[in-house]
Amino acid sequence: MIVLAQLSDTHFDLHTHNSERVERVMAYLAGLPHRPDAILVTGDITDSGKAEEFEQARAALRADVPVWVLPGNHDDRANLREVLLRRPPSYEPINQALRLDGLTVALLDSTIPGESGGELSDDTYAWLTDLLRDTPADSAVLLALHHPPMPMYSTVVDPIRLANPQRLEQIVAADDRIVGVVTGHMHSMATTLFGGRQLVVAPSVASLIGGQWEVGSPGEVPIDYGPDPSLVLHAVDGHRLTSIVRIVPMGGRIGVQPR
Repeated sequence: MIVLAQLSDTHFDLHTHNSERVERVMAYLAGLPHRPDAILVTGDITDSGKAEEFEQARAALRADVPVWVLPGNHDDRANLREVLLRRPPSYEPINQALRLDGLTVALLDSTIPGESGGELSDDTYAWLTDLLRDTPADSAVLLALHHPPMPMYSTVVDPIRLANPQRLEQIVAADDRIVGVVTGHMHSMATTLFGGRQLVVAPSVASLIGGQWEVGSPGEVPIDYGPDPSLVLHAVDGHRLTSIVRIVPMGGRIGVQPR
């Protein structure tokens, strides 16, 4: 069994509120008796894409297990490459493959520089096709990107979700090795089916955004900064994906029921 921890939408903004929340989540993961094999951060790492925000993220996201990141619409590809990946700055899509024993995670760049909505470019689809061709037939595959490919009943995120999901859905449906798709962007936990596989949308570490039933007037963003940060733990056992939400209390753990 392989365990992946998924954090999303950390929105480092040079202030302490979001960084303290991420540090608390990372401390929880570091203290687990059985640590995850890798940590995925599925976009909107920063709030405005500044190099200084990525430096703040780099300091907080340190771990003794591999940490893999992909960009969200709030991130700047060039700054992400230079600060977090230690590569020359470039605005080309940031697609990466994480290879584990029996599992390949394809981290897909769904961002469009300067825009909030998402799209997978022809280059990204070509990259994914090559990756799947080179992946062993008995390996499980998990796809990760920032923008959900399905409407999720969010007046905030649905208008800026993945714009061209049909091609991806065909790939998912046609490949039995693909166990699921994980995304962020919505600031709320959600699950549904996509191409006959699990689609898991991770909550935000920074805040919570409610669904369409929580909108009282047009244009309202039902955002809440009060809830404790959450993450998702994905267990991949053979070709079965199990996803478990974990809320990490900012006040620490209470091991005995209060009376």
